[in-house]
Amino acid sequence: MAESSFRAARSERKGGLANALFLVAAAELPPPELIGVADQVTIAFPWGSLLRGALACPDAARASAGIAALVRPGGGATIHLSVTARDRLDLPILDDDAAPELTERWRRHGLELSAWRRATAEEIAATRSSWARRLRAGSDRAVWRLELTRPIGRSV
Repeated sequence: MAESSFRAARSERKGGLANALFLVAAAELPPPELIGVADQVTIAFPWGSLLRGALACPDAARASAGIAALVRPGGGATIHLSVTARDRLDLPILDDDAAPELTERWRRHGLELSAWRRATAEEIAATRSSWARRLRAGSDRAVWRLELTRPIGRSV
């Protein structure tokens, strides 16, 4: 996050982002001033309760609700994640057939599933995630890209 915030602070001519905000907070309890204001929420390779929240697991409803609460109407969220049997998590192995269940889970939080697919090598690299590199994500393990949107007219 330090490298990303440094790049965002550069001038716009050099690729900086004047309106980027980097935050460390629990997904279960996002700061009230950020509720419903994010054009785009990006989560790269979550783990623990954030992973469960990113998958909108019923036992992580507060984390899922916190993620969803950040997204303004017309905004979205992009999540890159990976779960394999060797992780020994109490989560289903992800595959193409997970989309209907994810759609229903996220709909409960006001977000629509707009894409669920395997991430490309370029998308994985674009996350610039050191965790992804350590996991050998994309080569030794599948990475999934989850895209969510909050429809215009559907408030937080």
